[in-house]
Amino acid sequence: MKRIPLSNFLLLVALSLLFSSCSPAASSETPEVAEQPADAVQPTLAQPVETATLEPSPTPVPTETPPIPCAIAFDTDRDGNREVYIMGPDGKDPINLTNNGGDDTNAAWSPDATQIAFVSNRENGREGGQFIYVMDADGNNVRQLSHENESNWPDWSNDGSRITYTHQGDIYVINADGSGQSINLTNSPDQQDERSVWSPDSKWIAWLSGGDNQWNIFVMDADGGNVRQLSDDGKVTDVSWTVDGQLFLNWDNREAGCFNCVMDADGSNIKDAGGKGTIQEYLPFWTEDGNRVECVSANFNTPDNEIYLVGEIFPDIFFNLTNNPADDRNPDWPANCGPTSAAAVSSTAPAQEEVKTTSQGMVIGYTGDQNSMPQHQVDELKRACEELQIQCVQGDSIPGLVEQGVSAMLVFSNRWHVMAAFPEIYDAAEAKKIPVFVLNAETDVAGAYNLSVEYDATRTSLTWMFKEMGGEGEFAYFNVGNNDFYQSIIDEVLKVFPGIIANSMPADYESNRITEQKITELARSNPNLEAIWSTDQINDLFWGLKNGQVEAPPAILCDPRQDMFQFWKDWTKESTFRCISTVRPGGTAYEGVYAAYYLLSGEKIDPAALGGRAGNTFRYDYPVITNDNLDGWLEKSATLQKGEWDTLTLPPMTPEEIKEKWFLE
Repeated sequence: MKRIPLSNFLLLVALSLLFSSCSPAASSETPEVAEQPADAVQPTLAQPVETATLEPSPTPVPTETPPIPCAIAFDTDRDGNREVYIMGPDGKDPINLTNNGGDDTNAAWSPDATQIAFVSNRENGREGGQFIYVMDADGNNVRQLSHENESNWPDWSNDGSRITYTHQGDIYVINADGSGQSINLTNSPDQQDERSVWSPDSKWIAWLSGGDNQWNIFVMDADGGNVRQLSDDGKVTDVSWTVDGQLFLNWDNREAGCFNCVMDADGSNIKDAGGKGTIQEYLPFWTEDGNRVECVSANFNTPDNEIYLVGEIFPDIFFNLTNNPADDRNPDWPANCGPTSAAAVSSTAPAQEEVKTTSQGMVIGYTGDQNSMPQHQVDELKRACEELQIQCVQGDSIPGLVEQGVSAMLVFSNRWHVMAAFPEIYDAAEAKKIPVFVLNAETDVAGAYNLSVEYDATRTSLTWMFKEMGGEGEFAYFNVGNNDFYQSIIDEVLKVFPGIIANSMPADYESNRITEQKITELARSNPNLEAIWSTDQINDLFWGLKNGQVEAPPAILCDPRQDMFQFWKDWTKESTFRCISTVRPGGTAYEGVYAAYYLLSGEKIDPAALGGRAGNTFRYDYPVITNDNLDGWLEKSATLQKGEWDTLTLPPMTPEEIKEKWFLE
């Protein structure tokens, strides 16, 4: 499985981070290479074998087999030197596969999970150096594959028959079973080529070329022909293939406005891949329960790397798989693992449903990133469709629903996805004139409608804080990931309160993650600080102040949870603690179906029912909880419903309430 490099995978701009990679390019460290003896096999760089041909092994006939689990191979120094380990997708049962005195690194699973290629400088009885080796998935049957010293970065073709790798600035390919001879595909003595990766259909190989921290992306046919250069600014730092055959790049591309960039294999259609919550659309890892998440190797203010799963399904977003004092890095998993096969090169989303004409003559489509589609909301959507007796179909993407010819569409989204999906939403709503209803996030696209309170709730919480401060004083905020949507709101409200001294604190999901300790230190070192606001991890604000025993704590946000309401109330008995909490709508999917149905049926949206930054967001009456009304909401919390992580949300409005509140009579 070719993985994303982790630097800046959550951000939309390039930052200097401590992450290592989720691809073989993850670590810049390479094992020390033993001096090559005089009688060693010499590299083939200068004299490539022109007549050598690769004869792929026959493709096995598919059989009915259970899905391949996404077991993880990684390298670690927990045994005193670097060894290749494997563990389950839940991090259980780590096993040392190599158990050798040399350094074994950069493991790469075969797509069918039967073999692992890796890099080693082990003693081999014949020649010293660093070569590519292959072993069975249980660590047995180890055999040396390459014979060019300083071999590195192995990657399997998707049919499992060939492996590409780097040797002294050139890209090589060899049969995975060791038959035949290796072939130098680039043979470019004047430039440095490395980190080659196969396309999912095994037709192309992409790689980086350059040097001195100036790298560009190149693509060639699998036989080395038809070489094309796709970038020329020297700002690409890594390349992978997405499951649907696009190129995923770490590329500081200011013109396209992306750092995590996706483009077609010919270099066209460059777009921003977003950050956390969207990367798994392109380079997914599948949990045992079939949830699609991201897999990363990261250093969170500790001397060692750990391997994490990242996704909204985890209470703290990050789930530590290794949790070991050693340095664990370079995770890799089989390309064909999980509930769907990357070999199909179609999509990791559900297959499109056939659109059928209903008695009402309308079909409502829905799509979105899996982590933005909680099952209870999908169930509510289907309930609305059943009540209305209309067909609702799930598509793999917004363009896919356009092609299906749906009458309207619901897009499950979040603050990151909605930014990356802007061109697709614009094309559907503006160019194709298909009503688009964005759920749980907000777009400015005319012709699209938002079911969200993000803009209004953000303004409300900031305005409350600044009024609590008397319109002046020091205020600190964490805009995690530097999200432009939130920053624009912060700047907007600050203009109304010129006496507020605002301090933007560095925050991301990587090296600058918010922690209780960080909040404690911030408050203690700034005794004049009167309020702290954040876009994420707001539980750490509360517990950082509470457990840190901060006197005269700054005003903060609180999670809308029943247990938090009680903790909040208890603390006010012994301090001047102040907090604000907003309860968000939890029935947007149900309400979105009805809103689409009413609009398609000829009902007119009430202009007074729309607000938000662009005037295209349906207004909600949602609870705003402060110290003044906390007691009342502790008693009334039973009238709310529980969403993910026990967060309290508004229950769906009834069809009658939706029509009355949002549409003209």
